[in-house]
Amino acid sequence: MSRKAEIEPIFQAWYRPLCLYALHYLGNPDAAEDVVQEVFISLWKLDGPIDNAKAWLHTAVRNRCIDQLRRSKTKELPLPCDLDGPISDEEAFDRSAVEARLWAAVEALPEKRRQCLIMAKRDGMSYQEIADELGLSENTVRNHIARALETLRQDRRQISGLFFFFF
Repeated sequence: MSRKAEIEPIFQAWYRPLCLYALHYLGNPDAAEDVVQEVFISLWKLDGPIDNAKAWLHTAVRNRCIDQLRRSKTKELPLPCDLDGPISDEEAFDRSAVEARLWAAVEALPEKRRQCLIMAKRDGMSYQEIADELGLSENTVRNHIARALETLRQDRRQISGLFFFFF
């Protein structure tokens, strides 16, 4: 089996969750992606198979995030957090996997529904503002968002209730 064939499914499964995990530490999406890409390059360069890719990747990303924070001369190394304060490293990793599934479900929505949902929920735009920007009626925007939310609710078993945290 080629190295590419060995690593590609690992990359497909873990790239996004690892980026979200690194984001919990670094707070910067570009820096988080850089760390994860460096980790996958390291994985590519390793000789032989990895027994537990999830654990290896998790540890490598956490360590690189901590290294980056130390190099930036941050006085205090932050712990992964949520709205209630610090959470365990394992919980941050698990949440990152759930967040990745949520965003994959959002990205699978039809384009207009996805646009309307993101503009309303992430960007905080009113239905009228979205309608004006997209050249739609306010009622059409309302329908797109309602249908998007219904589709995501139908998939909620796969995205573990985190859906309601974000939306």
